[in-house]
Amino acid sequence: MESLFNTNRSGETRSESLNLLAINYCSMLRLRSVQQHLQCLESIRKRTFASLQERSRVLDLLCHSLSSVLRPERDILALKPNRSQVEGRVSMVDPGRMGASKADPLGPYTPEVDTLLGDATEARNQAAYLRRELRATIDRVDRLKQAAHQSVNEGIVQKVAETYTLKQHINLGLGENRHALHRAQRWYDNTERAFGYTLGPVSYSDLTSREHLDRPLVRVYQRHPGTQLPEAQEVIKSGDNMLQSLTATSRNIGMLRIAEQKLRADKRSKSAAAEVDSSVVRMRRQKSDHRWTLGTAF
Repeated sequence: MESLFNTNRSGETRSESLNLLAINYCSMLRLRSVQQHLQCLESIRKRTFASLQERSRVLDLLCHSLSSVLRPERDILALKPNRSQVEGRVSMVDPGRMGASKADPLGPYTPEVDTLLGDATEARNQAAYLRRELRATIDRVDRLKQAAHQSVNEGIVQKVAETYTLKQHINLGLGENRHALHRAQRWYDNTERAFGYTLGPVSYSDLTSREHLDRPLVRVYQRHPGTQLPEAQEVIKSGDNMLQSLTATSRNIGMLRIAEQKLRADKRSKSAAAEVDSSVVRMRRQKSDHRWTLGTAF
């Protein structure tokens, strides 16, 4: 029975390990995609910074005010804050309103800048989508991890409860075994005492004359056929039966004592198993991840 419990517990632990490995593999794939997108964003940031430096140098050479460069027309750029595609981010400029038809190679808004802003907008939209996907993935991974952890803990707690139940049944079995052992011992003592009574006195001189079967009157009486006294044969037969009963009772007492030793060993093993399982549950609860996920940080 204990081996069956150990097999079930190892099966649950193995299932949890496989689930965690699968979650780790999916997380690594997501992390790889995030790293690739971060590299893409870093490349766009460098391009944007280089374009900004170039535009700054051009503005240093040209005699134009900053307002005329930023707002050649009132309807091209919106100076008021507006919500962009990125969640939680506020942008002062909506590059989506600056179409490719407004680009001028000789003006401040060159085709290179238009292409760069388009790439930046696309990368920003992809980053927003990726953040939503990552947030959903983190929540799903956290739920799966908590479910697997809770399932294994509940399984171990159930095994502890079953172990304590078996321990109580073993205690009842020990009591019944002790009762049967005492009853068999009393039967053995009474049978041994009766066997001693059947054997009679130890010495021949302890018998009275009327109890002697070899006295002259009995010998003369037994000479006639059919007049033999059966008491001696009956006493010998009953003594043999009592001896067989003593042997069987002694064997039963020995088996009961062996059963008692096995029950006590099972009781000790059940106590040790319950302590180990309880320690495992406490350790798992102590070592579990009690941190909160990032949640709304995205």
